[in-house]
Amino acid sequence: MIKDTSAQDNTLAPVARWRNPRLLGTVATAILFVAFLIWGFNAYVYSGQIDGSLSLAKLRIAKVERGELVRDLVVQGKVVAANSPTLFSPAQGIVNFEVKAGDRVERGQLLASIDSPTVNNQFAQESASFNELSVALQRQKIEAKRQRLENRQQVDLAAVTLFAAKRELQRAERSIKKQILSQQDFEKAEDDLARAQLEYAQAEQNAALDSESLAFETQTLELQLSQQKLQMEELKRKVSELAIKSPVSGTVGSLAVTQRSAVAANVALITVVDLTSFELEAAVPQNQADDLGLAMAVEINLNGNKIPGEITAIAPEVIDNQVQARVRFSDGQPSNLRQNLRLTARILLESRSDVMLVKRGGFIDQSGGRYAFRLNDQQQAERVSIQIGALGLKQVEIVSGLEEGDQIIISANEMLENAQLIALKE
Repeated sequence: MIKDTSAQDNTLAPVARWRNPRLLGTVATAILFVAFLIWGFNAYVYSGQIDGSLSLAKLRIAKVERGELVRDLVVQGKVVAANSPTLFSPAQGIVNFEVKAGDRVERGQLLASIDSPTVNNQFAQESASFNELSVALQRQKIEAKRQRLENRQQVDLAAVTLFAAKRELQRAERSIKKQILSQQDFEKAEDDLARAQLEYAQAEQNAALDSESLAFETQTLELQLSQQKLQMEELKRKVSELAIKSPVSGTVGSLAVTQRSAVAANVALITVVDLTSFELEAAVPQNQADDLGLAMAVEINLNGNKIPGEITAIAPEVIDNQVQARVRFSDGQPSNLRQNLRLTARILLESRSDVMLVKRGGFIDQSGGRYAFRLNDQQQAERVSIQIGALGLKQVEIVSGLEEGDQIIISANEMLENAQLIALKE
């Protein structure tokens, strides 16, 4: 008898139809297909409309308006002395200070003196040379007078000799007519007259030449004396500069050297701070320094009061990513200023009229000024592309993408980065 497989078979209980795995897979596939169709239909019907919802209480809304945009910059600064001259040594010598750092001084007050034997000796030598030339000039003037008198005497004597020769010739002419004078004596009288005329003319010419020569020599000495006087006055000025006086009324800032030190010429000695003239030294970020310009208007905040000013100087160097600018008080200096007082200043970079504006907010940094969320009449905010212009402290210029009267979200929110349409709820 051949054995069958009955010993190996197991009897299975009948399975319900709804638990059939093949049927379950078919039903699951059908359900997923229907869900996909429903999602696709909703995405088609409501595409781009709702990407999320935000509460209005957590958002800042601003209206696009037309007006004047003031492009400004708020900086911090400190009050500094506008005039703080540094005094230098005029010559080599020993310095002797008459004041100390922090002393109050008046204009013209003696601050220090330089003991310089070299300058004093040069001044004494030039003074002696000046006196010597003065005496020589006086002597030359006296000699010129004496020489002119001698020349005048020679001319007068020649004139007398000429007059005598003329009279002798006249007597000779009368005598020769009466034949009581020889021809030889008559000719001699003529020769004497001619000689006298030559001597008189020569005496006058010599007198004129001597007068010119004396005048030239006198003028030469006068020029030498004038040059020596200039040299003496220059050294006199240097001697007077050895007494260093304050150019302004104020406070002694610092002493660059110690008392009774030996200093060379043109070495800094002392600084005087003028406390009657102040300016504001403002630190401007390097990336905004290019917008600065001289005479640019500035609004200085002093204890809540707005004081007008203007930029007078811009430093060419950059220190710690900042550029220093000097601001002068336009309408007079306030009376309650003190050195190193910290103040806030608003620099008015630019002013534009009749432009579309909106309040500045976090959306500028979040979107880079490329888009904004505009509110519609369905309690929704839709994403629109925009182009911004100048940035002010509180406002930003809208060049395109929005119209006057539009309302946009100006606050930043993470949900606004990738959304296209946001529902707004109270």
